[in-house]
Amino acid sequence: MELPIKGNFIDQFAAIEFPSDLRWDDRRPNWGLPTLRPCLTFFTCRSKLVPMPPFLRRIVVHLAPRSYAYYRAFTSLILDKKSYLHTTGWIRSLTEEIPIDREGRDLPWMNYPVLHFLTPRLKKEFTLFEYGSGYSTTFFANLVSQVTSVEYDEKWFEIVKKRAPDNVRLIYEPQDSDGLYCRTVHTSGLKFEVIVIDGRDRVNCLKQSVSALSEAGVVILDDSQRDKYREAFEHAHSHGFRSLDFDGLKPTHFDSHRTTIFYRPDCNCLGI
Repeated sequence: MELPIKGNFIDQFAAIEFPSDLRWDDRRPNWGLPTLRPCLTFFTCRSKLVPMPPFLRRIVVHLAPRSYAYYRAFTSLILDKKSYLHTTGWIRSLTEEIPIDREGRDLPWMNYPVLHFLTPRLKKEFTLFEYGSGYSTTFFANLVSQVTSVEYDEKWFEIVKKRAPDNVRLIYEPQDSDGLYCRTVHTSGLKFEVIVIDGRDRVNCLKQSVSALSEAGVVILDDSQRDKYREAFEHAHSHGFRSLDFDGLKPTHFDSHRTTIFYRPDCNCLGI
């Protein structure tokens, strides 16, 4: 079925009487959406939400429910400034192609649920070690007393170094496997409350991190959904750590990502 859209299409829609059993299969790209697209475009024009009249909403829902769902998602998530995508800063991150919040402040490239969990729990007296520097370095430096970060990419290291706060110690160490890179956590002799693993050679980084933690220290492994990190889970669990997973959207990405916190149940600095 194809309805002509000419002249004032709202008046034409209002005058149409549809059989009660009529339903377009809007899963097929050539049905429903081509006819309804002018309608949906009209009510989302110029990035402003124009309320759809009740009679038109009933028509669209009846004829093309999937098309209407896309319309609702667009108006509720993209256009509405109070939506999750706006309040987290995801829209701004996507626009500027860097991980930042709504106000333009640096964020780690981690999912929003874990960031919301960590932000109020990271304390000024904490020391933090980080495998992989960048926007996260600035984020963590604003929350803890000292950040030590190792970076394997020399060009990126120089960029981060220019914008790093005073309480950040940056270390350049070329990428290797089970070598100096993963063992950089021991060079300062400090015991860290938090160790973040978001760089290279992550399984070996976790193995080295266990002995570099303070008594209440925790390890945070990003992108932990990857199968190649299963060994890291096994190692942590064998040393008495439990794991807490966080899944969700991260800045500039469209799919779900996981971050895992490894903690000792009897004593940990995050109060888990």
